[in-house]
Amino acid sequence: MNRTQQIMKHYEDIREKSKNDLEHRKSIVYEKLPRLKEIEKEMVRISVDITRAILKNSQEREKLLDELHKKQMDLKIEKAELLSSYKYPIDFLELKHQCKSCKDTGFVNNSKCGCYIQKEIDLLYKQSSMSDSFKKENFDQFRIDFYSDEKNEHGQSPRDNMKDIFKKCLDFTKSFDNNNKNLLFIGKPGLGKTFLCKSIAKELIDHNKSVIYQHSPDLIDIVRKYKFDFDNEEQNSQYLSDIYNCDLLIIDDLGTELTTQFSGLAIYNILNRRISNDKKLIISTNLDVDEIIKVYSDRITSRIFGNFDMFEFIGDDIRLKMHRII
Repeated sequence: MNRTQQIMKHYEDIREKSKNDLEHRKSIVYEKLPRLKEIEKEMVRISVDITRAILKNSQEREKLLDELHKKQMDLKIEKAELLSSYKYPIDFLELKHQCKSCKDTGFVNNSKCGCYIQKEIDLLYKQSSMSDSFKKENFDQFRIDFYSDEKNEHGQSPRDNMKDIFKKCLDFTKSFDNNNKNLLFIGKPGLGKTFLCKSIAKELIDHNKSVIYQHSPDLIDIVRKYKFDFDNEEQNSQYLSDIYNCDLLIIDDLGTELTTQFSGLAIYNILNRRISNDKKLIISTNLDVDEIIKVYSDRITSRIFGNFDMFEFIGDDIRLKMHRII
């Protein structure tokens, strides 16, 4: 079941529940107040009569419509008075909608309702596998002051380097629809690569982009599981399709997966298919350039170094400073 089908099924379930709840309320109140059931039936008959009167092309049509509308109003008043006299809310016998704007259909004037868009985002968060992380790992929480301003032998400080990377990450998200960039983050552990991966993911998901974030070993395990689970082939095909076709795939910690023929083939297929289809990627790794070349085949390294903008993270591990703040 794809994302759209999941959302529409959600709305169907809401409407069905609302309908069942209404029938339950009716059974309660009709037992106490049989007159309310009679009023409901009379109002249905009058609605039918109003429709017939509208379709008639006679001189008496307007007079008939006035009479019918007056009867309808009298019944509504009687119904409200009866409900109030027994301490029921006036709308007790009306269908309850979770969203009053779209009446739980998901659409207003053929456009997605705000609640539909929110459900898309909620599913995207769930699909990304990192919804809990977004509370503390996002652009607003990034601390540039954690990085040293002491310049290295090349005349650049970790802070200045990170300012440049941070700006490029912001630009990447803001111009996401208008660029064909893939990003490669390399550097020692604890320098903010994962933090920025998740910050980019949150920003894009909040703008209704589909993002999947996975650690490299987990991604390989998922591909292996879904590729060879023949009992759930249809569902698995959809999940693998999401890996290949989501707006952004983030592969974190490349190089920590077990190096096997299958893992190499899986990584190559993912890179090749997404690059061929102009689907964006972000890869983070603790390996340096020489190590990437040593670990991976020429087919993989050519895809990485030929199709990614590379950013090197420098400096000392900032995680201790972050934990002190948290």
